[in-house]
Order: sequence, then structure tokens, then C-alpha cells
Amino acid sequence: MNYLRTFLIVIFLVTVSAQAQLPWTRVSPAPQENTINDITRIPGTDRLVAACSGSTIMMSDDAGESWDLILNPAGMNNQYICKGIHFINETTGFINGGSETILKTTDGGQTWNLKYQGNTIYNWQCINDIEFLSDTHGFAVGDAGQLFETSDTGETWQAIESGVQASLKQIVFADSLTGFIFSWSMECLKTTDGGINWTWEVLSDPLPQGSISDCYFTNTTTGFFFINENSPEYTGYIFKTTDAGVNWTQVYSDYSAYPGKFAFLNEQQGMVVCETWNYQTKTLLTNDGGTSWNEISQPWMPWGAANSMIYTDENTALSVGNKGMIFKTNDGGLSWQPKQNRIFSGEIYDAQFPNENVGYVYTDVGSGGVASNGLMKTVDGGTSWNYIFVNNMNPNSDFYFMTADTGFCVSENFNDTVSLLKTTDGGESWTEISTGYEFKPYDVKFFDENNGLICGEYRVIRTSDGGISWADVTPGNIFGAECYEIKYRSVNEVFIVGSENYTTTTVFHSTDGGISWETITIGDFGPAEDIALPDEITIIIIAGVEIFKSDDNGLTWNQSTSTNPDFLYFNSLQFTSPMIGYAMGMGEFANIIKTTDGGDTWFPLETKIASGLNAACFFNDDEGIVFGENGVMIRTTTGGVTGSSNQPMPTADSYFSASPNPFDNEIVISPIAGNSIAYPVQIILTDASGRKILEKQINGGNNEIRLSGTGLKPGIYICRISTRNGLTETLKLVKIR
Repeated sequence: MNYLRTFLIVIFLVTVSAQAQLPWTRVSPAPQENTINDITRIPGTDRLVAACSGSTIMMSDDAGESWDLILNPAGMNNQYICKGIHFINETTGFINGGSETILKTTDGGQTWNLKYQGNTIYNWQCINDIEFLSDTHGFAVGDAGQLFETSDTGETWQAIESGVQASLKQIVFADSLTGFIFSWSMECLKTTDGGINWTWEVLSDPLPQGSISDCYFTNTTTGFFFINENSPEYTGYIFKTTDAGVNWTQVYSDYSAYPGKFAFLNEQQGMVVCETWNYQTKTLLTNDGGTSWNEISQPWMPWGAANSMIYTDENTALSVGNKGMIFKTNDGGLSWQPKQNRIFSGEIYDAQFPNENVGYVYTDVGSGGVASNGLMKTVDGGTSWNYIFVNNMNPNSDFYFMTADTGFCVSENFNDTVSLLKTTDGGESWTEISTGYEFKPYDVKFFDENNGLICGEYRVIRTSDGGISWADVTPGNIFGAECYEIKYRSVNEVFIVGSENYTTTTVFHSTDGGISWETITIGDFGPAEDIALPDEITIIIIAGVEIFKSDDNGLTWNQSTSTNPDFLYFNSLQFTSPMIGYAMGMGEFANIIKTTDGGDTWFPLETKIASGLNAACFFNDDEGIVFGENGVMIRTTTGGVTGSSNQPMPTADSYFSASPNPFDNEIVISPIAGNSIAYPVQIILTDASGRKILEKQINGGNNEIRLSGTGLKPGIYICRISTRNGLTETLKLVKIR
């Protein structure tokens, strides 16, 4: 009876507390941040599935109002490009994507398996499109003239000689015999025998010289293609065929219409969405089978919002695009409403919170047009943000706030001269001071109102009068080198990290406020990108994929160890206390790791974010906000780990089992038969607070790991498992007595 009561209490606590906290909460953007490349409907269902860059799949059962996310299909890493998606029935579908890959699902998209891979080096080389003529017979096209055929429902793919080296971007069949493969010109591969033979020919003559951005057939004879004319005209044209592509007739032209994408509900009702010269996206509608096209009234969608479109009924359609943009119409395309919640329009490069309410981020401003960067501010802990400074001329800028109100922004002007902007009212007004020096600034720091440094490409300058005058204090001869980050330990002791010659990992140390410098070379691991000073003698730096620690103020250095089995290219580093620190960047799978022993060892955190992370602002050891690429902002209140009141984030696949669970004396972790697992497999057991209990490794075979319960207190434990090929799983283990 006591056993049963204890078991029920534990399960109750797990169930109740699972709803209270998660390791990370996505703040923006939602549902996700990566570019959506394609969207389709699973045949026989109302389920929409979208394929995205950043190794992301989206699924919706309510016409795009809400979405579920699946990351890393078939164990592909975070940089994987899901370029297109195609389903042939309710259960069987395919993703074509980066590294010349084809993935297959047989359970409606819940799990995926790799069926073809052409290379493992260049992720940007893609299988660009897939088309099936039947449930078993299909074709795929890719870069460099690649053409593939399958006759076994995509289990295997055989290369076919296309006879061309052009990038093949779309394949379309009008019927079972007539098909077209388009490249970036007006020439195409055409078949009239179901793909047995292909001929490279001009699509039709005469046509405007340009590129075909999309082709769509509404039945076996009627089809359309959109041409974007070459320079200097750039006119957009729609052509129509009624004889399966033998002849084509122009039905629309617009000098302001750039590449367009088609969607049709039926043979009569359709639309094309195209980008314009003024960085917007407009919609053209037809209700007469494409004979005429009518432009909707403004406001239009933003630029890059129409990589793919789909109708869900006669009134409702979705358009998806760059950086996760989703737009929906409920009136047949006459007006569009955003379905992505986004705070930041682009990448967030740096962030700082002088206190828990007031914060600043340096971010990419726009999604089109002239590139610019800006400084945004929050006064409510990150809930809402507003621009307080925009630099339209040069992206080389940085900022630093000493207090919530007093801060500095450094920027390279149009004439390459570095200027310092100072505010004492939280960014309401700025005073500009020219430094008189020409270089690319990467960082600015002030210890107090008078003493500050600016570092960058080939140069370091110093002020002792609040920025009114500046002196060159560049360390030694570092021509060809770069200085990335400044950290003050006191008004006299200051560090700068970077490189002497692009390859060395270098720390510059000053004990006189930056007037003179000692050069410390750690090795040839590439430039040091960031530095942390957890206590009076400890220094920790990041360089490429490595972390280095010194316990004697830079005299000696040791390379830190990590249980993360995959590459993580670090961008930023922050310590919240002498023992607790976080390092983040762009990883193959994990994009942030944590230390609880002062930087000696590190373990990966699961964020459910594929984009790279650039900056963190922690208010204590557990509560913080992390920012990154594509406008990502995530928040944690548990130090990024699943606390005692957490339930692990669900995974789409199960690769390992734990039994018995709950357990008493012993629990066994073992691989599930049938899964494609690359060894070694790393197992890390932590308690509910994130404290590591043990670490073991499975080197191969179907080995079992037996974990003894001796010495473990009753409660919840987290077992994190990661494999060499990127499969990750988190198991919650319950020790009952």
C-alpha cells in the first residue's frame, strides 16, 4: 500500500507540475522563425504541412491558425534546408532538401527517414523538386542537371542522364505523359512519354527573355507559367496553355511584378502572388480560368511573403515566406492578415539589460530594401520593444549602457570615420562625437563616465574624458588582426579578445586602463569571440568551437570539455555567477551549453530552436532571455533545464527505452531495435535542478546501460541521450524509494 501511495503521489506531482514550467519559452517569433519554403495539404485530410529551412516542419489541423513543430527530421542537423514537401496519400510523403537529400515518411509526417543523399559537404546544394505520376513512380530534380527516378514509392532513387548542367528547379506534369523540367532560363527539359526520354528545348517561341519562376497545371491541358523578364525591363508575365504546353499565350503583364507563385482552388478560381519593385508582395486574382487577372487593392503583404501558397476553401488561403512569415486570407485573397507573431524583423546581434525591466538590443531593421540596423528598447522586461536609434548607412555598430539611462552607441559613418553617440535619457536623445579614427568598430565599453574603449578591425582607441577625445592604444603590431570584445575587471584591469593574424586565439591584457597591453596567445584556434570574468582570477573565452579557461588570470590555459557530441560554433558567452555560465552560437543540434562547475565542463541545453543564438541576458542563475538569428527571443526561468516541476519536451521519435520506470534499485537504458543510431551514444543523468549525477557512454551494438539506484533519493531525474548522428532524447526517470 505504501508503494502504491508513493507511486501515485509521484505521478500526480509530475502531471501537475508539468503544466507549470518548461525549460525555455518561445517569446518571438511564433510559431517559428525559419523561412518557409513550401506548403501542401496531406491528401484525404485537412492537415497542412510546411517545409522550412532550419530543419523544421510545421503541421496545422485548423487551416493555419495554430501549428505543431517537428525539428531535425531523419536526424538532419539545424542547418538542413527542407526545400519542398510532397504527399502522395494520407501517410506517405517526401521532403526534398539540402545536401541533395530526399526524406520519406510513412506515418503522415510524424517521423522521417533518409532515402537519398548526394553529398555531405554543401548543404546549399539541394534536390529542388519532386513530382509523382502514381503512388510508385516519381521524379526528382536538383542542381547541376541532376535528374532522378523512382519506381518503388521512393524507397530508392536512380540517377538519369539529363544531358544538361543547368540547375533544375521545378518539375511539372500536365498528364501521365507530358512533363516539363524548368531551370533559370526559357529553356526546359520536356518529355512526351512519361519521362522515358527528355529533350532540352526552348519552351515556346517567341517569349520574353527571362526566367520562369513557377508553372502550374489545373488539368491535363490547361496550365500557366510566370516569367520574370531579364534586365533592364524586369516585367512580369503570365502565359497560358490549353494544349498541354504545345502553345502558350500571354494573358497578363506588369512592369512592377517580379517572380510570382500560383495557387488554384479549382480550374476557374486561382491567384498569383508576386513581389514588386518597392519591396512589397501583391496578389492577382482570377475567376475565369486564368483568362484575366485582377490586382487587389493595397495594403499588400511585405516582401518575401510568398514562397508558396495553398487554398483551404473558396475563401481561405495561406501564403508563406521568409523568416517564418504566414499570411492568411478569409475573403478569397482580397485582404491578408499576418499569422506570425514577431517582435524583431531580423537578426539580433547583441543585447543588454541594465536591470530586469529596461533592456536594449542591436538588431537588423528591415526585411527588404536598403540594409540597416537599429537599437531597440524595452521598459517592461522584454514584453514590448521600440526603436530608439537606426543606422541606415553602415552595419558596423555596437552599444553599451552603464545604467538604464546612460549609454553609448558606436557607429562607422559613410566616410568610414567612427562616431560615438551618447545618451543620458535612455535613448530619447543622442549627442554625436567624432573619434577622428577610421576603422570598423566591433565593440564599445565604458567602465565609468570617463574611461572607455572602442575596438575593431586593426585598431583600439581609448578615452579618459567621456568620449570627447580619443587616443590610439592598439596593442603592438596587430595589422591584419581584429579585436572583438572588451571586458573591464576594474578601471585599470581590462581585457580584449580577438586575433593577431586571423588564425591565432589571442587575449590582450592591460593593467593601466588600456594604455599598454600584454599579448597572450593561446593557440591557433581562430579569433576569440567573447570573454567572461567570473571572479577575480578566472578568465573564460570562446573561439570557434572551443572554450578555454584560465584559473590564474591568463598565465596558463586549459581547454574545457563538453558532453555535447556535435559542433557548436560559439558567438557569445555569459556567466551569471562564478560557477554558472552559458555559451551559445550556431550548433548542429544544440545551440547553447551550460556549465555548473565554473567552466571546466559543459552540457547541452535543449531549446527547441534551430536558429543560431547570439546574446544572453540573465538576471540570476536561472532567469534570463536569449536572442539570436531570425529575430529569435526565448526565455527561461529554470536555467534552461527541466526543473522538478517540468515534464520533458516531447520528441517525435523514440530511440531509447528505460525500464522499469518508476524504478527502485536499478533502471536499464537501452536502444530500441530498428532505429538507425550512430555510436557512440552519450548518456547524462541529472537531478531535477540540473545537477549532473553521472555520465556514461555506449560505444556500439545493442549495449545496455544499467544505472544503480543506490544513493539516489526518491524523486525525478532527467536522462539526456545524444547520438553521433544527432538523435536526441530526454527521458524522465522516477525513483520511488
